Amino acid sequence: MSKFLKNMSYDRALEKAMRYCSYQERCILDLEKRFYAWNVKKEEWDKIIDHLLKDDFLNESRYVEAFVRGKFKIKKWGKNKIKMGLIAKRVYDEKQFTNVFEEEIEEEDYLKTIKELIEKKALLINEPDELKGRDKLYRYMLGKGYESDLITRELNI
Repeated sequence: MSKFLKNMSYDRALEKAMRYCSYQERCILDLEKRFYAWNVKKEEWDKIIDHLLKDDFLNESRYVEAFVRGKFKIKKWGKNKIKMGLIAKRVYDEKQFTNVFEEEIEEEDYLKTIKELIEKKALLINEPDELKGRDKLYRYMLGKGYESDLITRELNI
């Protein structure tokens, strides 16, 4: 026997979405995933999103700022990985990203983080061949989203 889920009412969905957005910054894609999980009628998604935007529960500029700051300071992601994360969330804008990145992250902190990550990872790599070890460090840092030229400069390649 199949079980049918009842559609959530507009008012209930709006109330839950307001609570969901007030907990932390969200983007429209996050909300759409929630609406799907909550079984909200697709025709009501735009109305709810418009209401949240109008009442400032949802603000994609704030979301981008929080995303950039959090991914760098907490996860130690580089510029490229943060950029790809924003593209995946469908909130990437080159001009806004450049401005936010420059405002939120000091170049000195960025370069210091690259150095610290390389030093930390170098201690964990158990590779007798120095070239292979450097290659592993290089690939690790690329995976973290750092720029190739900054990595090679720090690794003295």
